[in-house]
Amino acid sequence: MSDKDNFLGKNWLLDTSESIKLYHDIAVPFRKKVGIVDTHTHHNLRQIVENKPFPNIWRAEVLETREEYKNCDHYIIQLAAKLPGFSQALARDPKISDYDKWVALCAVFPYFEGNHVHQWMHLDLKRMFGIEELLSAETADRVWKKANDCLKQKDMLPQAILKRVRARIICTTDDPVDDLYYHKMANNIEGINFLPTFRPDAYCNIFIDKWKSNVEKICQLTGQETTLKGLVEALRIRHTYFAERGAKASDHGLLEPYGLTISQKRAEEIFQQACNKGEKFSLRSPETKEFISYMMHQFCAMNQEKGMVTQIHYGAIRNANEYLFKNWGTDVGGDISTENVNIIENLQPLLTRFFSGEDKNQSHLILYPMNQIFAHTNVMLERAFPNVHSGFPWWHNDNPYIMEQYLLHTANSSLLTSSGGPVCDGRKILSEGSRFEVFDRIICKAVGNLVSSGQMSYNGGVRTTKALMCENQMRLFNLKGEINE
Repeated sequence: MSDKDNFLGKNWLLDTSESIKLYHDIAVPFRKKVGIVDTHTHHNLRQIVENKPFPNIWRAEVLETREEYKNCDHYIIQLAAKLPGFSQALARDPKISDYDKWVALCAVFPYFEGNHVHQWMHLDLKRMFGIEELLSAETADRVWKKANDCLKQKDMLPQAILKRVRARIICTTDDPVDDLYYHKMANNIEGINFLPTFRPDAYCNIFIDKWKSNVEKICQLTGQETTLKGLVEALRIRHTYFAERGAKASDHGLLEPYGLTISQKRAEEIFQQACNKGEKFSLRSPETKEFISYMMHQFCAMNQEKGMVTQIHYGAIRNANEYLFKNWGTDVGGDISTENVNIIENLQPLLTRFFSGEDKNQSHLILYPMNQIFAHTNVMLERAFPNVHSGFPWWHNDNPYIMEQYLLHTANSSLLTSSGGPVCDGRKILSEGSRFEVFDRIICKAVGNLVSSGQMSYNGGVRTTKALMCENQMRLFNLKGEINE
């Protein structure tokens, strides 16, 4: 990249003088002062605690297959697999060397131009490795060697990387049966607080084959009978365990944001059908909706008692590509967002009970739609229910275009100072800083647009920029006492 090339230049993504001023004069020093507060990640905490060098750039950036550190940037592999010369099978074939996989990826990477994945990867290379070259067949070997030499240095160990980008609070995503051993070990990492997040989907999704064994596992762990009452009590015990170890939120991945009022009697009938009679329910069966609704009321009650946030991301169809699922399992890039979601009728009973704002002890709900066409509904719910907040675009939507539209939409329809704030949903430690740089630039771009068009004062722009960068999250998640100095 030459000095004349605007790609990832000093003012990339910033298109007004106001956005440029907000970014360089406000956002950069503010981020340096407060650091990164990331309230939803999939970082492998064991990898961070053990702090071993990354083997090579392929495993650090794309696909790590070692079971103890297993993770995948399915964004990259999804796009690359659309192009001749690369495939899912190639990326996952243990007989093909990491070097050859890297070369194959670099050969198709120029065709990513225009997509945010192309920008993120090169931002990682530029910020973390000092590599200015664009990936291609011609540069693959040089980048491989330079990046791998850098990865051998102490300042490129996992903990050093997070400290380098000034990560201050990192929330992980954890199964309720997790003993949180590595969270305890992470207490020894100076300057960063790693907080668990309670993710109980496996015990609610009665449509999955492993549901019964999951229920039996958590009930056995907590000494409860395998009944609905025993399951709820087991989850309550684990929820308390998480809260005592710093958890600030629960997280729920739902097809629809279920929240209907379901009696215990009806929930017990469904539990008996699924657990004892072995009946199979589908993703969209009435029983699935009713059972998850009942459980969501239980979780929101637990969260209210502990002052924890409820996060719901909804609208994803899992494992839509059966070829990928059959060959490599879940979370490999076969998930898509759906266009058919019932939001209002499903959620209204839950919102009325827990998030109306009438009770000052109520906690907060943050809604993240996997299909951005539902964002306006989220904003309307946010206006009607004081303790409901629209979440930053996540997963399928965390690209500059949609994030900017979300911010401008929210500014005009609700309050930017009520937004749930950015989350990286990250699996790659190397990308933590890059993702938040993009967030900060897009925040400044959108807010700068409002200032330049006379819809917001400059002082209001400063206040809003800081609120979106981290102050909203610090308030909603009650994180003010969690910064490790």
